[in-house]
Amino acid sequence: MRLFIGTKTNNIGYLSFKTHREFEIPNSLYVRKERGQYYVSFCYEKGVNETSLSSNAEHLAFLQGAPREFLEQYTIGIDRGVAIPAQAGEQSFDFSANQKHHLSKADRYLQRLQRKLARQQKGSNRRTKTKRRISGYHGKKGNVRRDFNHQTSRALVNSHAKVFVFEALRTAQMTRRPNAKQDEAGHFLPNKAKQKAGLNKAILHSGWHMLESFTKYKAYQAGKAFFKISASYTSQECAVCGYIHPANRISQSLFVCGKCGNTDNADHNASLVIKKRAITLILDSGTELSAADVLTAAADIGRGGKRKAGRVKSSVSSSQRSVKKEKGATAGCALGSSLL
Repeated sequence: MRLFIGTKTNNIGYLSFKTHREFEIPNSLYVRKERGQYYVSFCYEKGVNETSLSSNAEHLAFLQGAPREFLEQYTIGIDRGVAIPAQAGEQSFDFSANQKHHLSKADRYLQRLQRKLARQQKGSNRRTKTKRRISGYHGKKGNVRRDFNHQTSRALVNSHAKVFVFEALRTAQMTRRPNAKQDEAGHFLPNKAKQKAGLNKAILHSGWHMLESFTKYKAYQAGKAFFKISASYTSQECAVCGYIHPANRISQSLFVCGKCGNTDNADHNASLVIKKRAITLILDSGTELSAADVLTAAADIGRGGKRKAGRVKSSVSSSQRSVKKEKGATAGCALGSSLL
């Protein structure tokens, strides 16, 4: 496939590229170079009836009048972890054997190249070549991670579920390095920086935020709802009785409730807790939706704050700003038909 770039007076030439899908005449085009390879991406108008798509705030307004049985059947909570990247109810998503092979192979080469880089002279041509090879293997790992999250998000959106609930995780803060500790004499104390570095690497390895963003825009295009809830104590709460205690999480994979004795996989239990909390918030008429799609109860708005009774405010993300919503009964009928 060849793409002509330029105008009659400013003729840049033809660009040969490999197409992955059919496309129409582009409105804008971007050419970038990454790790010695060139990529072309462009945007064009797609013939989709965007007036029938609804925002998450409109989904919430509709679901607040739905019965609990409907929410129990079509709501799914997604717990993101280190050992299991994503646990959605009874189904768990993990890297395939082929993906794990490519990731481990890239890690082995990266360790070897990092040692080689440390021995080379700064500013030399060979050191520049080694840095280019290192960036190439990091790019391969990123491609594997992106492919996994695309497949996982597509499997979630294509499932029977109509409401997807994630935890409002702050990955950037969770992966910060620990601060240095010093005693009175000025000597540095152990701060478990090495263990924290391993945990940060495992968190970033799965691409938690990438899975969340992919599921969000695909659910929007499919006419399904996407919400987030507070992540406080979801790993310590029992999905059966609601008892919260740190001792409930015996190990990374085992959850045993100290009150009712419920025994379950820790990730599966957390997924049920996320679903249970979301349904409770949705059925509460005082629940509001923040700009980041986080469900917030009226009591959590703020100390001494007063909430005005009325319709839920619309929170439109960047992917939804260009969509014009229908008003009145037409939007309500379209919203109900997309969820029911």
